[in-house]
Amino acid sequence: MNNIELVYILKPDVSKQYHNEIDNKMEKSISENGGKIIDKEIWGLKDLAYPINKSKKGFYMFFQLNIDSRNLDNLNKLLNLEENVMRHLTIKVDEHEKLPSIMVEQKK
Repeated sequence: MNNIELVYILKPDVSKQYHNEIDNKMEKSISENGGKIIDKEIWGLKDLAYPINKSKKGFYMFFQLNIDSRNLDNLNKLLNLEENVMRHLTIKVDEHEKLPSIMVEQKK
């Protein structure tokens, strides 16, 4: 099992209901692929560094996972198929950092 951090950006105009739906889909897909969610954070609506499809803002979600790298492709496919996901990034880390992250602390 690898320590993975996943960040994805949703379109800013999607509803709170859709946020919950994609969150549930991700949790289900992670567990179906033999992974475990260590922690997650909602970073919320943030300015983008550059416009993506004419959007200047995006809704950020962050997950810390333990999952086998072979099963990570299934998560990436799920995110690629979601029309309201503008970007996503998965990285392998040696250790998960203790949360809350700096992104959450900046909101306070």
